[in-house]
Amino acid sequence: MNYTETLSHFIANSTMQDFPEEVVDASKKCLLDWIGVTLGGMKDPSVRLLVHFIEEMGGRRQASILGYGTKTNLLYAALANGMMSHVLDFDDAHSGVRTHPSAPLIPALLSVAEYRGLSGSDFITAFVVGFEITIRVGFALGRQYYDAGWHATSVLGRFGAAAGVGRLLNLNVRQLCNAFGLAATQAGGVRDVFGTMGKPFHAGKAAMDGALSALLAQRGFRAPEDILSQNSGFPALFSSEYNPNRLTIDLGKSYHILGGSFKPYAACLLAHPVIDGMVILKEECNIDNNMVEKIDLEVSPMAMKVAGNMKPKDGMEGKFSLHFVAALALIYGGAGNSLFTDETVRDPGIKRLMRKVKASSKASLGETEARVTITMKDGTRYARRISTPKGDPGNPLTFEEIVGKFRDLTAEVLSAEGASHIIETVRNLDKLKTSAKLVKLCRAQTGIDTAVPVMKK
Repeated sequence: MNYTETLSHFIANSTMQDFPEEVVDASKKCLLDWIGVTLGGMKDPSVRLLVHFIEEMGGRRQASILGYGTKTNLLYAALANGMMSHVLDFDDAHSGVRTHPSAPLIPALLSVAEYRGLSGSDFITAFVVGFEITIRVGFALGRQYYDAGWHATSVLGRFGAAAGVGRLLNLNVRQLCNAFGLAATQAGGVRDVFGTMGKPFHAGKAAMDGALSALLAQRGFRAPEDILSQNSGFPALFSSEYNPNRLTIDLGKSYHILGGSFKPYAACLLAHPVIDGMVILKEECNIDNNMVEKIDLEVSPMAMKVAGNMKPKDGMEGKFSLHFVAALALIYGGAGNSLFTDETVRDPGIKRLMRKVKASSKASLGETEARVTITMKDGTRYARRISTPKGDPGNPLTFEEIVGKFRDLTAEVLSAEGASHIIETVRNLDKLKTSAKLVKLCRAQTGIDTAVPVMKK
């Protein structure tokens, strides 16, 4: 079987009418969540550096950088919006393949849809097939490549973006096969950059490269047309456990978008079970932080590997520290984005509680699981085991809960009325005649400092 060709037929022939209602609804949740985390991240110093660099480089005014109102060529817009959407590490995820599907996919789609004046139903169709390809390639590769140090969002995101943009451009099967070949030859990104500006840059570059792959394929640019076959060099380089059958199982019958997770906490998804456990114990047991003797965390081996930073130096590193998020959740009763600051990391109370945290990995625990135990100075012990943290497909956020997250993230840059317009536009996305209308609504409406930040050497 030519697996690349089979996927390409699925992409080329899919329409929004093919999708169950729950799949269309899930796409709207993903988009609203994405817009919220993107506008919420627009003030980050790394984003401002990139936006000013793009302004300096110049480019045709084809697509918008969200929030800023700046227009540039659609590839630069995808790069900036992709980085902006992942900088808070608050965007949707899929724990089954350890990736963030929307961060590379939506920026590529919005740039092309805005430039071409495409409709909301066009966007939904492209998003669903792009999401599907992202996850299916992830399952086919298995987990070995991630364990070896590759970043799934960076690797898989290029395939999803190429597929989605290919659908927007109405590429034929052969063109789509070439787009996959171009996406594969650009795939990369290492996990060593986690906790730095390099991680969100991966999402932006995947968006840019995926769009580039589809746009070049449209013009006749050639690449291997069966890059996803068992004998292809691409999977051979990344994973010895590659199983191409997973690319096509129940294709067009079941949709992986229904297995996505939405983050209620602005931290690495692998840390969410710990946060959930600490929040529950704080709420149920009325714990006095000053009387805590020790905190024991048991997590999956991968959670320990990715989020085991015992001494984060800043807010970004704090997102990958089980010790930090445990202390944060117990003190504040949550882990919202506003808490992940350099000042919070340096707070004496947080640091004092962090020193009482001991984290260890247990092979028997899955990546959505954790056991948290708080021992008080009088010997009292409080414990919880978390298996399906809030936001997991088994414990999902509703559309209205995502609305609440969206309003919280955008309060500093949108008026309440402006936020409501975006929410209703997304809610009725399938009826939207042009995606450019939605993009225009996503311009910051309140004062915001966009000056280039001075970075420490």
